[in-house]
Amino acid sequence: MAVPLKQFGKGQITLPKKWRDQFDTDYFLAEETAQGLLIKPLVESVYYETDEEFGLHFPTGLSASTLLQKLKVTNEKLS
Repeated sequence: MAVPLKQFGKGQITLPKKWRDQFDTDYFLAEETAQGLLIKPLVESVYYETDEEFGLHFPTGLSASTLLQKLKVTNEKLS
């Protein structure tokens, strides 16, 4: 379902309440794609690291610098 959104002030947009209520988070990740802007909720998952595998933890309130650091470590391991 496509819904028009209005930009306010310094670029803020408000997601419809129906969408916000579907996810147990106050944090969303916006990503530019070839099709346009993709907005995804950041929901809690588990970060783990063993000799065989690893994953990321995105708890509500994760700082951008911490997320960037975890993504860099993950990218290095994938290379």
